[in-house]
Amino acid sequence: MTDDDELEQLRQQTDVGTRAQEATPSDESTDLEDAMVTLLAAVEAGETSKTLSVRDARLTALVRALEETGELEEVGTDLQEALDREAAPDAIDRSEVLRLAVRLGLQEAAPDLLETARDAYGRHASEQF
Repeated sequence: MTDDDELEQLRQQTDVGTRAQEATPSDESTDLEDAMVTLLAAVEAGETSKTLSVRDARLTALVRALEETGELEEVGTDLQEALDREAAPDAIDRSEVLRLAVRLGLQEAAPDLLETARDAYGRHASEQF
């Protein structure tokens, strides 16, 4: 292989257009986004439940102990702060703490997933008009 051939091969490997033509992670995001848009409509229409259940003995004991000891509101406020949300202690209940905990976990572990979710929420809202 000549130096010119090697240079051309290197150009092709680093060319933005070439990389963009390859499979991208956004292909998966589009599938997830499309599924979310469809499911958001189904939830709003009452065709799909908006309630989720979690079967976990340790988590149940923890959350119920927070309720019994009066610490649930403090944990909820801490979660709101971690998510940079305006504190609303009067609205903190078991469901809110679990919602906030899941959001914080996803934000920390899979921020791209939340960006896809925001895109789906926006698409769903724009399709309603």
